[in-house]
Amino acid sequence: MLFFYNCASTHRTHFLRSLPPCLAQCITNMLLEVEIGVTSDGKTIVCYHPAVDVPYELTQPIERPDPLTNQAETHDQVLKAHLSKEVLDGKKGPTIEELSKMFFTTKHRFYPKGQYVSRRINKTPPKDR
Repeated sequence: MLFFYNCASTHRTHFLRSLPPCLAQCITNMLLEVEIGVTSDGKTIVCYHPAVDVPYELTQPIERPDPLTNQAETHDQVLKAHLSKEVLDGKKGPTIEELSKMFFTTKHRFYPKGQYVSRRINKTPPKDR
């Protein structure tokens, strides 16, 4: 059994009034179809939000510059860009503290392991079944 709640708020109404009428109508239709519920045991939140059909008038074309006439970078050139050695020479990697914050782990994971530990690692792990 699901219990559904109404998602109306004054902030949403104020936001919709500031938009153009056709866009506000599209967003209103989208928000009316969204339903949020909780299972009978109260342990799971259930959200129903079907795909919304956006009117063609509200869409905008994606600019794709012609690589023959336009010298600006295209998305292919950005993806195929190579780093030069001059860029890499001046760039140092992140510090151990930055790595530990980035990956939410302790700093000890990024220090090199000593000779004692590396000697005790089994070089030939057992075969998989």
